[in-house]
Amino acid sequence: MKKDYAILKESSKKLYGFWLTRQMGKIIRGIGNISLRTYQPLPQKGLFNGVYAALNKMDEEVRRSDQLKEETERVRREWITNITHDLKTPLSPVKGYAELLADGAAADTRTVQEYGSIILKNVDHVEKLMNDLKLTYQLESGAFPFHPQQVRLVRYLKELVIDIANDPAFSDRDIEFDTESGFESGHSRSEFTAAIDPDLFRRAVGNLVINALVHNPADTKVVVSVSRDQRNDICISVCDNGIGISEEEQAELFNRYYRGTNTKEKPEGSGLGLAIARQIVVLHGGEITVRSRPGEGTRFLIRIPEG
Repeated sequence: MKKDYAILKESSKKLYGFWLTRQMGKIIRGIGNISLRTYQPLPQKGLFNGVYAALNKMDEEVRRSDQLKEETERVRREWITNITHDLKTPLSPVKGYAELLADGAAADTRTVQEYGSIILKNVDHVEKLMNDLKLTYQLESGAFPFHPQQVRLVRYLKELVIDIANDPAFSDRDIEFDTESGFESGHSRSEFTAAIDPDLFRRAVGNLVINALVHNPADTKVVVSVSRDQRNDICISVCDNGIGISEEEQAELFNRYYRGTNTKEKPEGSGLGLAIARQIVVLHGGEITVRSRPGEGTRFLIRIPEG
């Protein structure tokens, strides 16, 4: 009897060892298949159901990461193609008019000045593109000098709006700084003070305003306002009554590789303006959001801490 029991026990051990080896083999193959992207989800049952669930989740995460990487790479390639095209566009007239000047085709001073003005205009465009590229990578790497100081925002934003309105490119556009409305939670109108880097923050808000102007019809109204919300954060709103933005585009707006579809008004943009705006706002400990509906306009909202 004892002998039979010993034999049965030994047999059970072998069966269990065989079963355990099989299960471990399944797990090892699963891990290998995940790395090879050939994994098939395992049924989450039995003694190793927790392990199978973890493997299934790992595979989902890897596939999601792969998909995001592919999408980012696709958008990056498209963006590089756009930037390359945008750099070539102003360089062509620079080369053409420089060749005319070198060949002596401009016989009088007036023609020389005209050609020179065209060259300078296109060189300025190239310089702006290069500065955008440099700034976005400096902000991302933390290499850009950041010098916050206490700034009175109502006056600061009013001057910014006036400067943009006085720009010849936007002199006939409807731009307004609203000091009467847009205040949340019943706070009365007053001055707001925040610790910002004046030059950097000007770039962020200016990019939002200019983006609203260049990607909307000429009769679009753009309103900038500042308020304090219920959390006591300072809210800076850039609102327009333009053509609006689809939900799909809103999800991509702040991606530094993304360029919107509505670029006919000003196709020479770098596509970095909104990405730079977000980087600057985050650097100030704030956040930026967008709300829009096609045909009903767009509102960008910056929230930053007060004081």
